[in-house]
Formats: sequence, C-alpha cells, structure tokens
Amino acid sequence: MSDDREIGDRHLQPAEGLSDTLESDSQFVRIVVADDWGCSRAGQLLVTCLVNLLCRQIGLVSHLEVVAHPTAGAVRLPNGQAVGAFPTGLEALVRWAVGDKVSISTSETPQQADHLILIGSSATSKPLSATRQVITVIADGWCAWVGEPKNAPRDTSPKSRCSIGPFLGAALAAGEIFKRTRGITRGKFLSSAGYSLWSGGSQEGWSMLEQGPEVSGLRLDPIHVFGLGAVGNGLAYLMQNMELDYGYFILVDDDSFDDTNLNRCFLAGTKNITDKKIDVVSSALRVCGIETYPFDGTVRKYVSDSRQDLRSDVANQVDNSVFEIVASCVDKGTSRQDIQALQPRLLMGGSTLDLSARANWYSLRPGAACLACFNPKERDGEKIRSLEAQLRLMANEERRRFLTDQGLNVDAIEEFLANPKCGSIGETAFNDFATHAPAQFSVGFVSLAAALLLGSALLRHTVLKSPFHYSEMSVLNFLNGGRVDTNFGSDDKCEWKCQERRGNGIG
Repeated sequence: MSDDREIGDRHLQPAEGLSDTLESDSQFVRIVVADDWGCSRAGQLLVTCLVNLLCRQIGLVSHLEVVAHPTAGAVRLPNGQAVGAFPTGLEALVRWAVGDKVSISTSETPQQADHLILIGSSATSKPLSATRQVITVIADGWCAWVGEPKNAPRDTSPKSRCSIGPFLGAALAAGEIFKRTRGITRGKFLSSAGYSLWSGGSQEGWSMLEQGPEVSGLRLDPIHVFGLGAVGNGLAYLMQNMELDYGYFILVDDDSFDDTNLNRCFLAGTKNITDKKIDVVSSALRVCGIETYPFDGTVRKYVSDSRQDLRSDVANQVDNSVFEIVASCVDKGTSRQDIQALQPRLLMGGSTLDLSARANWYSLRPGAACLACFNPKERDGEKIRSLEAQLRLMANEERRRFLTDQGLNVDAIEEFLANPKCGSIGETAFNDFATHAPAQFSVGFVSLAAALLLGSALLRHTVLKSPFHYSEMSVLNFLNGGRVDTNFGSDDKCEWKCQERRGNGIG
C-alpha cells in the first residue's frame, strides 16, 4: 500500500506564493449538490471530477462527504467503469484512486465540515455552515464559475453534455480548498470568478460568459499525444468524457506510474503503481469506445520503430514524416526538441509551473516561438559522467550504502561499474538515477487546467473551426484567478534555430 507522504509528496513541496508551513491538514470537505444538478450529466461530471481531485490531496484532505438526492448514474468513473448509482458510486472512485488514505460518505452527517462546496445555486435551503469556507460552483458547457454563495448566479440549471466546463469548475473548487489548506502568501481567494474556455474570457458574472457549441457526435481526426504524465492524463480524462465520434489517439510514453504520480494522474489508482502509463490510459479510453495505439518508448524510438499495428493511414503519414495533429505533454527539453523536429501541421502543448496552468499553440508565424524555444536539451551526458566519477571515488561500503539509501538496485549497478555493458540492467538503473530531475511542486487541479486549456484549444482549432482569434499562449493562474491569452515570442538562442529555418522556407 502506498505511503501517505509519497502520494502527497509533490503538492507538499515548496512553491511560489504558498506558505512554507501548512495552514491546516486532515480537512473534512462536504459537497452538497442541488437536485437538478445531481440528476444531470453536467452536475455528475462536475462532482465526479471534484471528488477525483480532492481525494488525491493527501496530507490536506482526510474525509469527503457528498450529499445528493440518490439517482441513476449518468457518467463513468475515470477508470472507465460506470458510476452506477449517484452519489454512492463515488465511494468506489475514492477507494480505487487512493485506497484508504481518504474516507468518503455519501449521506449527510451532523459533523461540522471544514469546507462546504455547493453545486448549483439552490443546493441547500439550510443555513450555510463550515469552519473555514463556503463556496458555490456553477459549471456547464464551456464555462465555469466559483465564488461566495452571496455572489452566486440565481436560477441556473445545467443544459449541456460537454465536460469542459464541469471539469474546469472542479479544478477551480479544488484549487480554493488547496489554497486554504496549504496557505498562500500572495494572491487571493476567489469571491466571484467565471471563465469561458470557448471565448477565453473571464467575468465576475455567469450570465456574461460566452458558451460554446455542443460537441457530442463530432469527429476528431487522429492525434499524436506525446507524454502521458499529469497533463497527458488530464487530456485523456477530458476526451474520455466528451462524447465525440472519436478518431484515433496515438499514445507515446516510456514511463510507469509510481506513488508520487497519484496526486495528479487522474486515470490511475493505487493498483496501477508500476503499470505502464500507455497501458492504463489506453485501457481507460478504449472502454469508452475510443480507438488507441499505445507505444512504449520515446519520441525518437517511435519515429524510428516499425510501429506494428499502427493504423495504415497514420502509418503511411509517419513513414513520410507527416504529422498532422500533435499534443505535446512531455516535461523534458530533449523530448520537446524531438517533437518540434517532426514539424507537425498543428502543434499544441500543455504545461504547469507552480499554480499556473498553460497551453501553447505553436503557430509558425514569423517571430513566434516554437516548442524548442526556451526548452534546451538536458545535459544528461555530463550528469552521468559526474555521478560515475563520484561513485568510483567512494569506498565500497560507502557506495553500497549510498545506493541502498536511494532505493537503487545495488548489485546491478555495482556489476555495471565493474564491467560496463550497454543495455544492461545496471546501466539503465544508473542512467535513470543520474538524469532524474529532483521532485518539484505539482498538484492535480493545475495539471487538469492545463489539459483543459490544451483540449479546448485543440477542439477549437480542429473540428469546430472557431472564428475566435487564436492566442498562442493561454494561462490560468490559480493564485489570483488571473486568465491571460497572449502571443509568445521566439528564443534568440533556440537550439532548433526556428527563425532561420522559417526564413529559408523550412517548417
């Protein structure tokens, strides 16, 4: 069973704008759902996603309570299973995601909650009470609103089947709970904030937000998704619930899940630790009728491989170095350089930094950034040589103790150091450790927001042919609720030399 700290390790790391010490922990969060929202697809998407996010805030949230009128389930759980009855089916979601690390009840208790989240403006006629905060969430279609109940829009009811708005509402609500429990040193708590991922606008009032079109039944062309960590998981989670007439998802990743991934990888649960990311994500998509091609490897390996069983039309394109639509969800500069070298017709990327979510469109206009800009290749060779020299200077017992403390395969690495062989288990373990980046802050609701910015932009650019201006960079900052769309200039030191290539008519 996973250790509490390991699941919560990444969101307990230091980050800009967050307190060094926790404001509170072991928080009890009550979610009260208005009847019209609880029996709707939008409401169930919102609550299911919110529970999926909150239960992963290990070390901060200890108990969830969902109060809703019992009704038939209208959505699936993130592992692809039908929710069954709502809200009781959410109990299985929490057990699958984090085991017994967070408890859940689906009937109202007399216990005082630390946080109260109201889904829908008519969620309860009882006095509103919580020791720390009460917030209302409204989310439908492409829009979401979060704030204090006194500012909540009145007489709203869900109408859309689109998952973009409900998932954004869940991310916003989870962010407000997180800020109250981790503590913030700057920014603000949201009192009246609404967002439209169709127009890109943000407003205090719900009625001023611009809704987007329905997407159920629209067909999505084949997409290469490189990287299935937090943002890649979020993109798949969104598409799993969009009810599109799906095309084809080519999923490329060479990594497996570990305990620390569970705080932000929405399609993985405790039993998926050590499983390949491509297998888990592919399974979650396929059970919802989405066709996939999972590839276990890096970007370079995918391009050079024979790619058996890849659909013939996509295989022909790749064989001719044609990449139509690519979503970059990788987190290393070397991988981003490799993706840019593919010169996709449409290339978009999602990423996070502390409490900011970002999506980029690499438009190839003169002066615009490419994916390689500001993403230099990691100097892995230097790291490997430095660690090898460090280990060889250690006495035998000291070295074995060091390797043991790092959780490494001591005998395999000792054998590699004594007799270096390419492709050996020891070499792989040694190189992975030498090039492994130190743990940095990350949290689920920010990763999901990046995936939502990315996914909504992909839909606008492809099947919907949106007439809106396409900004090259979209940012949502959870610290202050800021939402910005802007353009993104190139890096004069770009290793891919994008401006020079464009000047020569390449790319």
